[in-house]
Amino acid sequence: MKKTSFIENYLSLAIKLVLILSILNAIQNQFWHIMSTNLFLLILLFVPQIIKKYEIKIPKIFEWALLIFVILTLFIGKISGIIAPIFFGIAIAFIGLLISAILYSSNQIKKNTFLITLFSFNFAVSFGALLELLKFFLKILAGHSLSGDLYSYTMRNILFVITGAIIAAMIGLGYMNGYLKIRKIAKAFIKLNPNFLKKTHQEELTELISKGENEKLEFKSTLRTNLHTKEFDKKIEYTILKTIVSFLNTNGGTLLIGISNKGEILGIQADKFENEDKFALHLTNIIKEKIGKKNLHLINLRLLKIKDKFIMRVDCKESSKEIFLKSSTGDEEFYIRVGPSNSQLVGSELIEYVNKKFKNKK
Repeated sequence: MKKTSFIENYLSLAIKLVLILSILNAIQNQFWHIMSTNLFLLILLFVPQIIKKYEIKIPKIFEWALLIFVILTLFIGKISGIIAPIFFGIAIAFIGLLISAILYSSNQIKKNTFLITLFSFNFAVSFGALLELLKFFLKILAGHSLSGDLYSYTMRNILFVITGAIIAAMIGLGYMNGYLKIRKIAKAFIKLNPNFLKKTHQEELTELISKGENEKLEFKSTLRTNLHTKEFDKKIEYTILKTIVSFLNTNGGTLLIGISNKGEILGIQADKFENEDKFALHLTNIIKEKIGKKNLHLINLRLLKIKDKFIMRVDCKESSKEIFLKSSTGDEEFYIRVGPSNSQLVGSELIEYVNKKFKNKK
């Protein structure tokens, strides 16, 4: 184990122990606001262990912030009765924003900054109210006397939670509208949890296009139209099929139709199909005809919208057996991917490649 990893693990353990001590101290002194907030933080730190299948990791900067906060609550006396619920409101509202981000990223809701902000605020206030109810019942179970000040105490705590929720909601609104640059914090979480938040199709495409063509990525401006003559050209269709076969015979890859070789977003309208479904159907049909229906399970076609234009994304899996492309003369041709281009193999080169790539794996 590396020294830095050992220190980080020791830090996480120390923070959890301090939180437990703080909770016990709060119960003994009847600091219910501190107890409830620190209990929530402790559960939050144990979330990665509770739901291991998601492999959630918490950035160390957050753990340091929690440690400082907990230490402060142990020494600042009555002031913690204000800071704790405000901090709690901020934390819960940020969780509400995270839930909204997950739903938006998985295309389950549309982006509406006002509604997302309102949801995070209401989420925090509702959670705060439920927590006050929990504290009320805990006091009854513990046999503590319920004084007449309980009502004002509870209302004050909810007011502080609302204040924290407003602060977090305004920060979230500012971030979504581009007024606040807090991307470093977001990137720290995403870097540790790359699979936790799904990217939107547009974000994923933009990132993919920015990489440029390579061994596993190729761009094609059109499916069948020659942009110089403005006429349909079977040769262009054939180059599309060559790329697909090349990916299948090598290590798989992605073909984007509607993107120029310079990465410009052109869309598929130049191919003049009646609609997007007709485009997808035509591509499927020529794949069946020239590559084979039995190989369709290795090819995934998706029409995606980016900057108000439709792009066809063709994801090809690596095949476990050699795949040939039928030419216009009826002959079968074999292609592989070499760098950012397709290469045809014939004769002894073809036999050697097939034996090495496919036969020896069987």
